[in-house]
Amino acid sequence: MTDIFDRATELEQRQRDDALKRQRDKAQLGESRDWRELSAKWCAVAACGERIPDARRKALPGVQYCTDCQQHLEKYGRLP
Repeated sequence: MTDIFDRATELEQRQRDDALKRQRDKAQLGESRDWRELSAKWCAVAACGERIPDARRKALPGVQYCTDCQQHLEKYGRLP
């Protein structure tokens, strides 16, 4: 019979393996998709709605915010 520590260790390993698999799958998906598909064309901040330049979208695949909103987020820890 396994004790509670053995079961906890097995559960932890399964969770770790699942997390690693999700990250690998996510990375492979990102590699196979074009930056145009991954990045937003328009800033996700509803009050902003500024177009995100293609150069920024290409440099940061998956970007969701314009430069101004991103700077605000980094400076204040929240979106405008």
